[in-house]
Amino acid sequence: RTDLLWVLLALAGVGLFGVESFIGVASLDPIGVLFALVAAVFWGLYVLSSARVGQLVPGQDGLAVAMAIGALAILPLGAQGAVAGVTDLRLLGLAVGTALLASVLPYTLELSALRRLPRHVFGIMLSLEPVVALLAGVVLLSQEATAARIAAALLVVVASAGVTLTARSS
Repeated sequence: RTDLLWVLLALAGVGLFGVESFIGVASLDPIGVLFALVAAVFWGLYVLSSARVGQLVPGQDGLAVAMAIGALAILPLGAQGAVAGVTDLRLLGLAVGTALLASVLPYTLELSALRRLPRHVFGIMLSLEPVVALLAGVVLLSQEATAARIAAALLVVVASAGVTLTARSS
């Protein structure tokens, strides 16, 4: 029951990010919202399947196989660009750095976290991403931090902290 409270609080916080669009203060692209919802479904599936792989496969073997399958799945879409990237050493270096920093390291750490945390706790911790996005928007894109956006971020942080604290005490 307590976990449901934290999930609902996080959902309210994430939903509050879209309130400005509904009241006309800011506008959200409906296609972008649709893509975000589809991504959320796949992210949930990712959390569930990663937790299962973490239980069944020791070490990082499951992650290595998953990344190989993912690379093969998108190969037809990126083969032409991959040829250019492999032949240009500067692009190859950037690709290797991006692969390590954006995929290998984060997914390795997430898999380790999923082995130690319950799935629901991990899922709520992922809800901190809108807060990071808000901060990135303010710092990197000079976007305004409105009262609604700050309140949304605070709700998400409280939910993340709450689920973590109640998980440790139970």
